[in-house]
Amino acid sequence: MNSVTPAFSIPEILSIIGLVQCVYLVVHMLFQSGAGGSLGRAALPVLYFFTLGLAFFSDFSESVLSALTSYAYYLQWGAWFAGPPLSVLLVIQIAQGNKVPAFKDYWVLLLLPLSFMLSMLAVDVSKSCEGFEPCEDIRALLDVTGLMAGAISLLVIFSKKGLFSLTRKQKNGQERYWLIFSLIAVNLLFLAAMMARLMHYVSYEDAALARTVLGLAFVYLVSTGFLRLYPQPARAVSTVGTRGEEALSEEELSLARKIEDLLKLDKVYHEPAYSRTDLARECDAPETVISKVINVYFQKSFPQLMNECRIEDARRLLVETEASIKTVAEEVGFNSLPSFNRVFKDITGEAPSQYRKSIKK
Repeated sequence: MNSVTPAFSIPEILSIIGLVQCVYLVVHMLFQSGAGGSLGRAALPVLYFFTLGLAFFSDFSESVLSALTSYAYYLQWGAWFAGPPLSVLLVIQIAQGNKVPAFKDYWVLLLLPLSFMLSMLAVDVSKSCEGFEPCEDIRALLDVTGLMAGAISLLVIFSKKGLFSLTRKQKNGQERYWLIFSLIAVNLLFLAAMMARLMHYVSYEDAALARTVLGLAFVYLVSTGFLRLYPQPARAVSTVGTRGEEALSEEELSLARKIEDLLKLDKVYHEPAYSRTDLARECDAPETVISKVINVYFQKSFPQLMNECRIEDARRLLVETEASIKTVAEEVGFNSLPSFNRVFKDITGEAPSQYRKSIKK
């Protein structure tokens, strides 16, 4: 019998999986941010996973792209080594509670084009390559300068004093902390794999496989905590009475919109212990004023507002995921399953399990 040769190699299959996951994350984030009006906050994560997806694509189609043009290697190099500089900005954004990094932090993105220019100039001086063809000397120089750019990028993270302590104070601080730790670890291991290839400790194929596995691992980690870090905007807080707005001063209206942002964008209600005192502290306003604004602007009490937001998210998770009822309850901010079941039935008229069955039918 003739043996059947597989259509794709294992590295190519892994690259396809990584590409599909990155496309899913990009589409998911764009859809959520479009619905919640927070495209600015999603821009950096979208750029990161778009670039990572491009890296997976360049690995998967390496043979085809190389046959089409000899410059395909530059795409592959740029997509992979863009990871550390983009990771720095992503770490800053995660640590700040998804607040977009300051403009001055974006200088790290200049490291990669600068390293490319230095490599080209060095090869041009030595006259060892014809034009800009990616010969062995250019590839070696690009590896060296790319490693330097990556190392400098990661050092920026550790130069940010108080970044990690700030992370723990944010909503879902523990989860954000471990996501940051994972992102830094993945980048360090990636640079280590590239260094091992440069020192000829491992082959090009082994190093490429290692970076693909590392990329897949990080995408998986992001996907598991994705709903909590970039959840679907709640629709429960969008209905506001006109009479309520007219009964508030300009300062109180500004406070109401700040509360609305905390609900829509930061999902503060996902914290089970989140109280009116916590909200007042974040808004820098007295609790009595917070209560008045919630009662007039949202036309609800504080517990009602929080629970309606939680149940709105729970309804979506029950339909869109196969997560258990208990997991859904914990995701949206309930600290006990009986409490979740009771509130869910009070608001929707059905138990969570009944709601899931009726919607799917």
